[in-house]
Amino acid sequence: MLDVHAPHGPTHSWRDFMAHIAAIAIGLLLALALEKIVEYVHERRELTEARRELVREVAGNRSSFAANVIEASRVQQELDADLRVIQAVRLHAPIGDGKFDYSVNFNATLDGPWQAIRQSGSLNLMPYEELQTYAWFHGILASVMESMHAFETTLYIGAAIAASAPPEKLNEHDLNELAGRTMEAQGRLANLRMFLGFEENGLANLSQQPGFKTPQ
Repeated sequence: MLDVHAPHGPTHSWRDFMAHIAAIAIGLLLALALEKIVEYVHERRELTEARRELVREVAGNRSSFAANVIEASRVQQELDADLRVIQAVRLHAPIGDGKFDYSVNFNATLDGPWQAIRQSGSLNLMPYEELQTYAWFHGILASVMESMHAFETTLYIGAAIAASAPPEKLNEHDLNELAGRTMEAQGRLANLRMFLGFEENGLANLSQQPGFKTPQ
């Protein structure tokens, strides 16, 4: 806070008076300028820290994305194999060592830093295009998680049916139900893989943002 004091001696002329007013005005302007500089430095530091946290979050999501792509490919192969076992049982053909596999191990996406930064108001300091890129990306992450949950729910139902008896002991009703759930899971997995493709594009777009540096 700036303290403005009256002159220590009497003002003898208009020139002295105007000089005194000018000194007060200059002092106020300097104080305001200093306040703005401090505010600007604080905002730059806050934005830098927000970007640093978001870069760490993106790095974590990049790692999860790579693992999820591999897991999606594995699960697709297992679902194809499950349908072949179902068909073999229906035809009373030998299934050999064939067995059902409805296991899944996807990694959740990360958005904790994004949510915290949104609440802190730091996003208001970010350039519009950069903010839009991050907002779009986190919208995709939400869709990935929603699709993932829907897929896993279907898969768990299939796993429960498959676990009720050995493949060759399942009755026709259970086989039909299991086949339906397996094909539904394939459709939901295709939907999930589509959103994983969007996530890949989002990761590429974020890596091209000015000042974006992957943490070492």
